[in-house]
Amino acid sequence: MDYVTRIHLKRDDNIRKELIDFCLNNSEQYVAIGWSWLSEYIKLDDFLEYYNRIKKHNGKAHPAINIFRHAKKDDLFWTRDLSGNYWICKVKSPAIVVCDTHLDIGSVIPVDAFNVGMQVPGQIKASFNRPLGATVERIRDKSIIEYSKLIFNKFSKKNYFEVTTYSGGLLDNLPEFDLEELVISYLQIKENYYVLSNSIAKKSTTIKIECEMISREIDNPRKAVVQVKGKKANELDALEFEQYVDDGYLVYLYAPKIINLDQIENIIQVEDSDLLTFYEENKSILPASITQWEDLFVGKYILECKLTRNLYTNDKHTEY
Repeated sequence: MDYVTRIHLKRDDNIRKELIDFCLNNSEQYVAIGWSWLSEYIKLDDFLEYYNRIKKHNGKAHPAINIFRHAKKDDLFWTRDLSGNYWICKVKSPAIVVCDTHLDIGSVIPVDAFNVGMQVPGQIKASFNRPLGATVERIRDKSIIEYSKLIFNKFSKKNYFEVTTYSGGLLDNLPEFDLEELVISYLQIKENYYVLSNSIAKKSTTIKIECEMISREIDNPRKAVVQVKGKKANELDALEFEQYVDDGYLVYLYAPKIINLDQIENIIQVEDSDLLTFYEENKSILPASITQWEDLFVGKYILECKLTRNLYTNDKHTEY
């Protein structure tokens, strides 16, 4: 599997909920795209005719119809409902043509879909939250692909996909979005800060910090900023954060290597050992978007699945 697909089930009017209910909350489930006015009088299995009509109308092939044209059994999609819940969807069969002008559906892909709640990895959330995001987006990150397989197995209660686990520990493999969440959670809980929500950097390439924080301690007022870099990142130079120190901030840094820490005061390195101890002690209150990765990196759930697969293999009545 080379990618998983993010898809918006959307319309520009007040019947979007009806569209989502049709796709996800029925015994037969689908992901769907529009252009219903171009799907009239086309046979159910003649997707190519539908594809060519849209291509002619738009002057080019739209990314969404390309995704639908190439979708095959066992491909995985992510979508989201109006309550903010994310759904993992596995393709059951190729796209078919329909003509529902009320819901503006021109084609659907039959899927098995499961509501996994609101806590998913940051990269999946970000793909839904881009202000100018298209109807579909391919996510090619290998860790997200394996995570998606794992989640489908977990919620379908079937060991459908063979999942590739990662060597190394949690901090070696945690994706950047979720590593930031872990470090910020650590500072809020252990160091007693709260985050100023309007300070979150939103993946800016020009802002050096992830967010600004204020101490909860009335008798010990402090303000702080934090920067987080994953294991594959370049070193951080503590002197680059001198402006924040001069403005009265404590600066917390997490990175594989930090230089010049001894050249400046009020810059604090968050250590791996601190994070791991915090994770083990506070796992029960951390978001699932962080803790679910443990199954992929540590392999507890994978081991259970392998044991289950062995049992299923010996039962000729069990289907995968």
